[in-house]
Amino acid sequence: MQTSFDDENLKKHGVSRDEVLQVFASDLSFALELEPSERGNDRAIVLGWTFGGRLLEIGIEYFDAEDREHVFHGNDAGKDYRDQMERRLKDGD
Repeated sequence: MQTSFDDENLKKHGVSRDEVLQVFASDLSFALELEPSERGNDRAIVLGWTFGGRLLEIGIEYFDAEDREHVFHGNDAGKDYRDQMERRLKDGD
């Protein structure tokens, strides 16, 4: 599967492509399903850490017909997502 990036969004939030890929590679990362996009594609938020210890939320839209995932959002994890990560780690999920 190919990965494409909304570089303007990443730049706006100071997130690099490398950091996104680090989150994808982390064993502690997990995905939360979002509502489908306006185009009807599945979407998810992936929460995880970069190698530098930055907790990010990464928004992905899946284009199955193109065998492509598109990173449409990357940012430091907001409070709700941080809380979810903390609960998950505490519960050992």
